[in-house]
Amino acid sequence: MTEQEFSRQIEAIAKKDANQITVFEKNLLAIVATYSAPLAKKLLEINTNERFNLYTGKDPIDINIIAADGSRYMYENPVSDVEKQLESFEKEYARYKALFIYGLGNGVLLKGILGNPAHSTTVVFEPEIEIIYIVLHLLDFSAEITGSRLVIFQTDVMKFTDYFHIVGLKDVLSCARLYSLYIISPFYERYTSNMSLINENMTKAFMQHLRIAGNDGTDSMIGVNHTTLHIPDMLEGIPLSHIKKQRAKKTKTAIIVSTGPSLDKQLELLKKAKDHATIISVDASYSILKAHGIKPDYATTMERCPETSEFFNSPVSAFDDEIIFCATTLTHPNTIKYLKGRNASYIFRPLAYEFGFKDTDFGYLCAGPSAAHFAFDLAAYLEHEKIIFIGQDLAYGKNRSTHATGHTAKEAAELDKKADTEYAPAYGGDGLVETHATWNLFRQYFEADIVARKKSNENLCIYNATEGGARIAGTIEEPFKEILENEVLTEIKPHFSLPKKLNERQKEAKYKKYSKHVKSVLKYGEKLQKKCQKLFLKLAKQIELAKKLKALGKAEKINYEKLRELALEIDDFKLGLDNEIFRGSYYALLISHITNQELELTAILARPSDTDEEKKEKLFLWVSVHGTWLFNIAGGISVMRENIEKSSQKWLR
Repeated sequence: MTEQEFSRQIEAIAKKDANQITVFEKNLLAIVATYSAPLAKKLLEINTNERFNLYTGKDPIDINIIAADGSRYMYENPVSDVEKQLESFEKEYARYKALFIYGLGNGVLLKGILGNPAHSTTVVFEPEIEIIYIVLHLLDFSAEITGSRLVIFQTDVMKFTDYFHIVGLKDVLSCARLYSLYIISPFYERYTSNMSLINENMTKAFMQHLRIAGNDGTDSMIGVNHTTLHIPDMLEGIPLSHIKKQRAKKTKTAIIVSTGPSLDKQLELLKKAKDHATIISVDASYSILKAHGIKPDYATTMERCPETSEFFNSPVSAFDDEIIFCATTLTHPNTIKYLKGRNASYIFRPLAYEFGFKDTDFGYLCAGPSAAHFAFDLAAYLEHEKIIFIGQDLAYGKNRSTHATGHTAKEAAELDKKADTEYAPAYGGDGLVETHATWNLFRQYFEADIVARKKSNENLCIYNATEGGARIAGTIEEPFKEILENEVLTEIKPHFSLPKKLNERQKEAKYKKYSKHVKSVLKYGEKLQKKCQKLFLKLAKQIELAKKLKALGKAEKINYEKLRELALEIDDFKLGLDNEIFRGSYYALLISHITNQELELTAILARPSDTDEEKKEKLFLWVSVHGTWLFNIAGGISVMRENIEKSSQKWLR
């Protein structure tokens, strides 16, 4: 079935009257609308079940699925088996927000599980496409799928991007410590190797999301300081919106130049492309391109650390004319210093603190973890039809080389010291290549980003012409020479003058807007800190008293009613944090603490509380952990207030 045929069939189903549409069609439309058109397409391509037979009895839940050769049954006694299983399942998992289930079974148990509103997200991994086909004909899950409470994956075709997507679903990350794969029926015990692969990929996906959140707030605080400090430099630079207004859609192809070992062999070809395509150099490639006389249109840099600034620590020359150096506002001050005299555009990253300024003239790009991801964002932002990666090895080269000739050796040495060796699919699909944990993270982020880009723009072509290193799923692998000859050299890149900067009136308006925002953040933070400290002191007093009584064996004398009152106060306080000003300011520093603390709190919530003793212990733990939570929140607010005041004093109106 072609994509066009699939689209026509889905459109025809969507146009049906409500009384004509089948259960299967309702489920299909829900899957297409929410998360997986490819799964819906595979299901539509099935004409009838061949590998499994269906048995239904008089009772509507008396449903069994049997292998066509009669060798395996989903259940011995579907009705009693499912009823007993649901009872035991809910006893253990009743309070779990996110569930991970291996197998659809006959769908009846899953329907029962979804009846508990506490389960906000249920992820089902089913190895057999035909079982998905059968179950979706029997039971209507369209409401749960549309509401994102249920997602079903066919495991044979899952990519890492799917696992990354799963961890981003509601309440899934907070349940990282509770993760376990529940096997819905003994029928699935033969798929143990598939279960192991799922567990491995889920672990990696959880780790990647937690890395993005950060282990502590140090990096975030550095970023907040730098962004606040660099506001005057940003306003003196070229606004991102002016670049887009002048250049979007004007050039079809963008070539992103990274510094993998394979770049050496592409440089002569790149010279031929400079008059035909936009060239975007990552910071580390800038000096290499300069040495070979290849002038990029843009150079991207995004790190907070001083080492990255050194890529631009060279005299300004005629080579720099017309290059726009795109740096994130959180970049190190040395980068600002070295870019003086060059054409700079300082850009807000799409992070909590930067979003607080609400200014799309200077934002928002660079969601990813490297300058190459920044370059990819920029290429997409300028609406190029084709994006080509070169030098994007993301793996060790021959003799364990890490970068192209001419790259600074310091980063390579640091990677070798860490020695977090991993393996990834090789470019071209032939075997595996040795890579590093950091590069693997970058590769996986690219793959997730590419999926998202293609969803919003089906006509976008993304090529990987690296011709070496690791495979990046979602890209078209072709030799750079062939892409140039077939796709690029026939184009003519227009010549652009430099986009205009802000005039004095516009700059002053920005200063006033930013000053008003920063003052409101500081005032809000002062009030919030006092409220937080007051509640913490109340908690600390009761927790200390309860601990003493426990130590004396007098737990029955603990004032649990007071603890319940405090728990309600905590709930009110946390609800108060769900507002725009908190998310656009202090959340930037506190995200890592909140994320990691929520893992512990979610685990406490999931504990059984059937007996009076269990309920009391759960209440005590809940309030105790929030004592630490409040202490860190108050401390983080104090630190951030002091830093913002100091970093903004030179420009605050």
